Amino acid sequence: MKARQELMAVLRNIFFIIIFFSFLSGPLLPSGKKIRVIAEKANIYFKADKNSPIVETVAKGTILTLQDIGKVKKIWLKVYYASEESGMTISGYILDALVEKLFVVTKIVTIKGKDEIREDKYKFKNYFRETRWGMSKNQVFELEGESFHQEKSYGLETIRYRKKAIGIECSIEFIFAGNKLIKTKYIFLGKHKHESQYIGDYKKIKDWLTQMHGMPVGSNVTWRNDLYKDDYSNWGLAVSLGHLEYSSLWKNKEMEIFLTLSGGNNKLSLRAEYKGLRIKK
Repeated sequence: MKARQELMAVLRNIFFIIIFFSFLSGPLLPSGKKIRVIAEKANIYFKADKNSPIVETVAKGTILTLQDIGKVKKIWLKVYYASEESGMTISGYILDALVEKLFVVTKIVTIKGKDEIREDKYKFKNYFRETRWGMSKNQVFELEGESFHQEKSYGLETIRYRKKAIGIECSIEFIFAGNKLIKTKYIFLGKHKHESQYIGDYKKIKDWLTQMHGMPVGSNVTWRNDLYKDDYSNWGLAVSLGHLEYSSLWKNKEMEIFLTLSGGNNKLSLRAEYKGLRIKK
């Protein structure tokens, strides 16, 4: 009898230890990182599965807290949310494509010598790659090399390159008015087997731009046709048909950047367009 009581006591201790550590990996230790819903509405699911019960539906602009900055099954994020309806803190999973990060990934800073610090101060003044607004065509050639294509149209001159940015093949355009650089573009040319992979590219580029320019002043997921709205697996197809568009805007006194993923006629377009706002004539 005594041995049985001792065994039960051990089992109880093991049970409480398991419960304790499950809490440590759960709500008690969220990452603290915030994200914001950018779709008109978004479901929070009990599990990382659209067939799982919906815990709550939240509106555009709702702020959620991440359990971890990593993704589950590549497309899901685990979040916590103080429900206005129940007054309780709930947890669940939300699709990554429906939210934007409200934080910037921290970079490792290396202490440099005086010459390198001077060079960094110069680079800080650059707005697109190594160029600055108002540069001449020859100055851009010195930095980027000879272009493979040049054209003139409606008083503007465009030079074009084929290079990679953030590991994605792209066409890079520099647009001049009166031999002064006024606009630039990344037109991303990466090819994927599945249309939904382009949404992943959009998110990757958006995070990259956020690291360099801070949080966007606005982000939108715009549905023009709701046919595939409830079928996440076909959102890439929805973009290619012109049903769905993603966009983000960065803007300060010097420039604005407009990132878009759009489509139509079974084709997709992913581009980031930069515009100088204080160019001396």
